[in-house]
Amino acid sequence: MLDFRVGHATHPDWRAALALAGMQIDAGRRAPELAANPPNLGFVYFTEAYLPHAAALLAALQERWPGTAWVGSVGVGVCATAVEYSDEPALVLMLGSLPAASFEVFSGVRKLQHADAWTALVHADPATPDLGELIDELSDRIGSGYLFGGLAAAQ
Repeated sequence: MLDFRVGHATHPDWRAALALAGMQIDAGRRAPELAANPPNLGFVYFTEAYLPHAAALLAALQERWPGTAWVGSVGVGVCATAVEYSDEPALVLMLGSLPAASFEVFSGVRKLQHADAWTALVHADPATPDLGELIDELSDRIGSGYLFGGLAAAQ
């Protein structure tokens, strides 16, 4: 069974929010479990207050969970289990362990490599030139044609 862990927090300092969310993710997981099934895919969503620290936040995520591929976006607000954070500094994390061959992280910089992908989770910047055409092209390259996700909306 796939196991995804979620953590979220608000704090004026992104480091403190990351520590709080990380504790939620790590709670209840024992060292043998983590060693046998370390996370390899992570989602991070954060509000605009942390945007100036995005590179440092990503570096901290990579240090805390090495070997994890990260995706996500920034927005005016973020949501987690039964909570919404809007116009305040906050972040939401979700980490999971999937078979390595079952996913691929790609972007406008690193194109999709596997032609046999069945579906794609897509985060897009609405300011991207020719976004509609890019989404159509990606859908044509996916086995089912099915894309899901959303636009990153920030001020």
